Amino acid sequence: MLQLLPGLMILIPPAIDMRGNVYSALVSRLGTSMHLGLFSPTLKKGNVLYQNIYASLLLTMILSVILGLLAKLMANALGMSSISVYGFVLISVIGGLISGIALLGIAIVVSIIGYRRSWNLDNISSPIITSAGDMITIPSLFLAAVMLQKSPDVFVTILSTLFVFVAVLCLVKGLKSNDSAIRRILIESIPMLFLCAILGTFAGTTLDIQLKSLIAIPAILVVIPPFLGESNALGGILSARLSSMLHIGTIKPQRVPDRLVSSNFAVIYLFSICVFLFVGVLSYFASILIGISRPGIFEMLSISLLGGVLCTTFLNFASYYIAILSFRFGLDPDNDTIPLITSLTDVVGVLCLLFALFLIL
Repeated sequence: MLQLLPGLMILIPPAIDMRGNVYSALVSRLGTSMHLGLFSPTLKKGNVLYQNIYASLLLTMILSVILGLLAKLMANALGMSSISVYGFVLISVIGGLISGIALLGIAIVVSIIGYRRSWNLDNISSPIITSAGDMITIPSLFLAAVMLQKSPDVFVTILSTLFVFVAVLCLVKGLKSNDSAIRRILIESIPMLFLCAILGTFAGTTLDIQLKSLIAIPAILVVIPPFLGESNALGGILSARLSSMLHIGTIKPQRVPDRLVSSNFAVIYLFSICVFLFVGVLSYFASILIGISRPGIFEMLSISLLGGVLCTTFLNFASYYIAILSFRFGLDPDNDTIPLITSLTDVVGVLCLLFALFLIL
């Protein structure tokens, strides 16, 4: 499919990224509302859960259209062969809606169960959402790509134009909402998510440029989604914890991380060693199972671990400084830190993985 639809790889990382950004931020806000005693498990209008669901659906539609347009702009800017702008918008929106609705359901279930069982959502929600996002988004994009191939050009053009119109309507409706919480989520999230979309598109472009090399070692294509997913999960855990600690006052926005923050860094490093070794092992045996060419198991483990530790070093410090800067400027770190750190981690994660790949192989 990547070869049949040139430029599709550009869309994959930002699409995965956007789903994680929107819905990890959603559960992070819900986690903070639980810490502050504002959460209740009802969908009554004006309730915290209702506000966040409504805003997340609007963001999904708006950002899906933006991603499609950015992917085409990036391909044109670099002179790369690609499908039409209508094709990009169609794949992005349909894939976004399918995966977004599924992730929204998961987020609601996790939040309500977590509330009733007194779980700390900061520790569990981001890994669940980012992993589910990886698992759901790629098949959703594949289904949308199949639909594009089987649809006449006129239908694709009309439907994509309709999607753009609906996205503009969602933007206007959200910004003019009578609910101040919904307006704040959109006002603070859209600029950050737009920046994240640009960063994710750069990650996708980097992979598209290296597509021939990656297809030559297809096992690396197996590594990429779980590698980026786990990097984002670790960044999401740390970002959500830092955001909650800033809100409740257990840490202060200082230039140098204090002992409590440093202990969180150490925990993330320990997680990363276990997680990225596991990603290497799983990817190796998955490659055997589906019968594709692969490096040896030692090389697979080394690539995953080296790339993962390098990426973890970045996300530890980036998560902290983004959170404290956001807090100092009077913004909600739940709206800013997770989306920005996951997008930066996608770009840096791709570069770290490619660096480890070329260093070891």
